[in-house]
Amino acid sequence: MCSWGLFGRTWMTGSNRRYPFGIRSDGSIDRRAFLQAAGRLGVGALGASSLGLAAGVARADVEPFKIGWVRPTTGRLASSFSVLYIGGLIAIDEINKAGGILGRPIVRQEEDDEASPAKEPAVIKKLQEAGLTYIAGPTGSSQALSSLATTTPAKIISATYANGAEMGDGKKYPYHYQCTFNTDQQGEVAARYLVDTIKAKKIGILQENTAFGEQATAASRATLKKAGVEPVRIEVYPLNAPDLNTYVGNLRKAGCDGLIAWIANIPNAAMAFNAMNAQKWFPAITGHNGLFLDALFDLVPDEALKNVYGTMYRSLMWSDGESPGPRQVEFAKKVVAYPEAKGSGTTVANSPYYDFLHILKMVIEGEKTFDTDKVKRALDNVRGYKGLLGTVNFTPENHTAIAIEDVALASVASGKDPKSLGVFRERAK
Repeated sequence: MCSWGLFGRTWMTGSNRRYPFGIRSDGSIDRRAFLQAAGRLGVGALGASSLGLAAGVARADVEPFKIGWVRPTTGRLASSFSVLYIGGLIAIDEINKAGGILGRPIVRQEEDDEASPAKEPAVIKKLQEAGLTYIAGPTGSSQALSSLATTTPAKIISATYANGAEMGDGKKYPYHYQCTFNTDQQGEVAARYLVDTIKAKKIGILQENTAFGEQATAASRATLKKAGVEPVRIEVYPLNAPDLNTYVGNLRKAGCDGLIAWIANIPNAAMAFNAMNAQKWFPAITGHNGLFLDALFDLVPDEALKNVYGTMYRSLMWSDGESPGPRQVEFAKKVVAYPEAKGSGTTVANSPYYDFLHILKMVIEGEKTFDTDKVKRALDNVRGYKGLLGTVNFTPENHTAIAIEDVALASVASGKDPKSLGVFRERAK
């Protein structure tokens, strides 16, 4: 069947759907449908007088707005990282249905980085040579740092999924926008809860051996130091560790009654909690939002998760007096419509790409240009933007979007509550 949309017919055949401009829901382009739509519209048909878009839009501006899309489609982390881009796909769908950006539909030029920091320079160079000046990705702090070494001198505007605090430094990385909280904020929230709320006396740290793990540990140690607390034990494990029994055992033997866990992927999280269960040791745990994976409910016993809390955005939590807003609820419904998002809804929602793309649309249409220098100046002056994850504020010096007031801890176990809708979590009390 078909129906008429703003830019021609929207075709639906079974599960296949062609959106306006010939752009599919994931932002990829159906070239034949695109050319047919352009032919139907004719020169000047996208002008403001007929569609209410930016004045003077002509056929030349119907050219797709290409954005680089850097993610692993092969390699060990391909499946883990794939869900982290769903929010961006939802944003592309919403933006294209609303007429694109300055009348131009977004399409993705996807490049496989294999989640390897060593691959990033070549991937970014390829996108640069293709004339792209806006990029979403890569994901991972080590990967992001490697990519920024190339995107920064090339003046490519980008958003990566990386929480390292230094990546929000607008002086060091003037063209990178961190649409997430950072490790300093995570470290402070996680440490403060153990000290102020749990009243833990002996705090240990379990850390993955990555750039993220190092930065998050440094941040949590800084907060503990201000409170007059020194970790009694810090255990650093490699990502390819066959199990974490020894690391967990060392923390237990040190007498830890509180643990900060900087674990960002499900295999390592499952190893850690299974080790705790085997040793019948269940301390209060705070840590990364990577702990919000429903698969843990099937991999580890409930006892191991009842006192576990992860850093999260207040906008995605409920408490006795608050619930997620209408926009967040609508987003959650779209997330769970993706089969691959099942069990990973909270992880999907924590990704920065949804807010990044919507902010880009707002700024580019406000400036009426895609020129990166002009767009950068406008991005540096975004104030009070109500994003999905929180209130976004940028300055030329500070490119971390989210303030610590929008960050809190949430219960991992609350993912079993029907209120979660597969995405939300209950705020820690």
